[in-house]
Amino acid sequence: MSAINRYANDWNAYSQWWDQQFGEKYRNLGDEWNDDATGQRKRDDFYFSIFAERFLRPDMTVLEVGPGGGKWTVRLAPRVRKVICLDVAEEMLKRTEKRCQDEGLSNVELVLSNGRDFQPIADDSIDFFFSYDVFVHIALEDTYPYTQEMNRVLRSGGRGTCHYAVNSVPQSWNRVEHMNDWYRGGAHTIGQYFYYSPEALRRMYEHCGLIVVEQHIEDWHCTCMFAKPAGSPVPNLERLLWRFLSPDAADAAHRGEVIAALRQLPAELEKALAPALESAESAEEFGRRAAIVADIRRIWRGIITKGGGT
Repeated sequence: MSAINRYANDWNAYSQWWDQQFGEKYRNLGDEWNDDATGQRKRDDFYFSIFAERFLRPDMTVLEVGPGGGKWTVRLAPRVRKVICLDVAEEMLKRTEKRCQDEGLSNVELVLSNGRDFQPIADDSIDFFFSYDVFVHIALEDTYPYTQEMNRVLRSGGRGTCHYAVNSVPQSWNRVEHMNDWYRGGAHTIGQYFYYSPEALRRMYEHCGLIVVEQHIEDWHCTCMFAKPAGSPVPNLERLLWRFLSPDAADAAHRGEVIAALRQLPAELEKALAPALESAESAEEFGRRAAIVADIRRIWRGIITKGGGT
């Protein structure tokens, strides 16, 4: 719980400190990040267009983790049915709520996180996941369980965008060198970065039953766009294995429930493969057979099709 409290305490404190440090220059918390010195916030608009807007539809439910001052929330909400904002810091949720009220947005729900998972967000209830400038500050031991939670809450075929720090480019090490003494020994935790490689991020998503479909690297930043494969038992397999490793599985009843669900996976796989295998029987032309092979791989391995769809 100490790490969880650290995140909440740090960002609640940042919210209170922000008014003194930035209040005269900026109207809303979060505008101090990605400041391109233009009133139109062109850089933010560009990031939003490539990392979120092109995936959004009016019927979607979006989960935004770590809304901060709501600068992305107010861009997301007008384009979708509902945005759920989840944050461990109560002060950040208050700022997001105020900004949404000021802009007349009524389709935003605020949820205070327990810092361990995405509860009470329901299984298979989210069409699009979004988090920017948040996971750069979250340690691996929390980032990995949250990725498992992305699998849990996303609907089959759902998509998401998440932003990280990477250590695979020279700019990363320039930043580490510059900031190392500041963070060393836990003297300053606010805003601390946790670094990965792009390949490590890809492997983490695959381990959680999700697939990275795009990665955008700029300086020490890596933004991953990912999807939950549709028509494949792989995401469900990883969710069940995660449940089997949870503390709840020490209970025989819980363990039995998970094992029973695992026993059903071969039948799910057989059902998913059936249309492709039926088509295979009459597939004389090479191009058609190649398409069937690709479809079987997609289902069996839980991968994304050539066009980026599921």
